[in-house]
Amino acid sequence: MCAGSLALAVEYTSVREQFGRPLSTHQAVQLRAADAHMDTEAIRVTAYEAAWRHDQGLDAAAAALTAAWWASEAGKRVVHAGQHLHGGMGADLDHPVHRHFLWGRQLDAYLGCGTELLAGLGDLLAEGDA
Repeated sequence: MCAGSLALAVEYTSVREQFGRPLSTHQAVQLRAADAHMDTEAIRVTAYEAAWRHDQGLDAAAAALTAAWWASEAGKRVVHAGQHLHGGMGADLDHPVHRHFLWGRQLDAYLGCGTELLAGLGDLLAEGDA
């Protein structure tokens, strides 16, 4: 979902022009997209870590909570960046980026908020099981 939102933003900012050049050539746009890319990769790598630990028969509880936290917190940032980089188009209910935004927010609600996930991870670490 995050990769899709980011891909739509990259495509849009590469063809949309402002001040006679593509939006993607502006430093602020590049930085916002780069932050979204790093968040997306953090979600991916923590999910892979949790899945690998589970697959190997290792304790994956802390890794799963870490992955869920990244998905919740960074996922929100990425879908907001996707909408932001689309400008006014991002607010159009019929635009595909809006569907990614809604999907991201729905996943965030399903996974639990970052504060709850961190509390669970903290409890796990305090018990010494992680």
